[in-house]
Amino acid sequence: MNNEKTKVSAVACNTYEIEQLQSTIKEAIELSGGFPAQITPGAKILINPNLLTATAPETATTTHPNVVRALIRILKEQGITDITFGDSPAGKHSWDKLWTITGMKSVAEEENVKLIPFDNFKTICIEDVVELEYIPVLKELDDFDAIISLPKLKTHLLTKITGAVKNSYGLIIGSAKSNFHGTFPSPRKMSDFIGRLYGSLKPDFVIMDAIECMEGDGPNYGKVKHVGAIIAGNDAVAIDSCACEVYGYTYSEINVLQTAIDLGYGVAGNNFVERTGNAWESIVNAKAKRSKADFLFKIPEKLFFLVTFFARCRPVIDKKSCVRCKLCAEACSQHAITIEKNKCKIQGSKCVLCMCCIEACPYHAIKLNSSSFWKKILP
Repeated sequence: MNNEKTKVSAVACNTYEIEQLQSTIKEAIELSGGFPAQITPGAKILINPNLLTATAPETATTTHPNVVRALIRILKEQGITDITFGDSPAGKHSWDKLWTITGMKSVAEEENVKLIPFDNFKTICIEDVVELEYIPVLKELDDFDAIISLPKLKTHLLTKITGAVKNSYGLIIGSAKSNFHGTFPSPRKMSDFIGRLYGSLKPDFVIMDAIECMEGDGPNYGKVKHVGAIIAGNDAVAIDSCACEVYGYTYSEINVLQTAIDLGYGVAGNNFVERTGNAWESIVNAKAKRSKADFLFKIPEKLFFLVTFFARCRPVIDKKSCVRCKLCAEACSQHAITIEKNKCKIQGSKCVLCMCCIEACPYHAIKLNSSSFWKKILP
């Protein structure tokens, strides 16, 4: 029996300046035990940052481009030159616009690596996801020797946090991600699905951007929170189980993680995880604000739709901020959104509260309603 603990490193870093970042990431990799054997000279590597929507790096919505740049340079120093990166965003964004605004296009051009659209797909069948016969994932996954995940640590209105485990959800192609919400129409069901799905899409290594995180109603509408850490390791579950402490959570409070742990897809807790590095005090003391997902998980499963409907807990569109791009309508699997010249509306009776419209909007024109009902029950 192997009693060796899984290492998770957290190294202090307060800047995205490339030289400091590169040095920090190297240290984090070393302190976590180093890259696994498949990340070796001559290997073909896919880097998977979080590219949720077309917003600038300063909003903390996406992985900072210099984290990607630093990793590329580290890999090249180790004799790895066949490097590709990309992600599947929320909504039908123009690839060029997404890559340009997030800063990824300049990284690809300046570092001479491939940035690919996540368009081509193959279907997989997952034994632990019996509700879906086939799931479309990136076809090019077959071309790589290893995947390195670069998640951004953020809150999430549906799953409480989004980090390393949920970043693998970006390997699913296009609108399928939003369509799955019709099959799993509640935070608890969706979290359970993502936890089960993760077992078939596990990355080989994870480097988490937790320098500037997001607090409040993430993953798109929250506020920037400085934490100042790079977190690394080869177990995404273990990394998230530690990183969630930024928001004062224990890993057992995050349903995605508990599902993955129960299925043996990763480990958590002091008996199984060894923490290395100098940034843990900053993580524990961050006290970042949580999202409204805490309340949503308190609603009994059978009453979820009725309670949220009558409480007017639905996304709302700010007509002044809305530019009528229709990305939200295209992301809505329930066809609950109408965007016209003089009319922007979300039909509450059709909405399943999947938050895909909030995620897809790069203009921060959609937020979750905060009525007087909410103010009485939320901290």
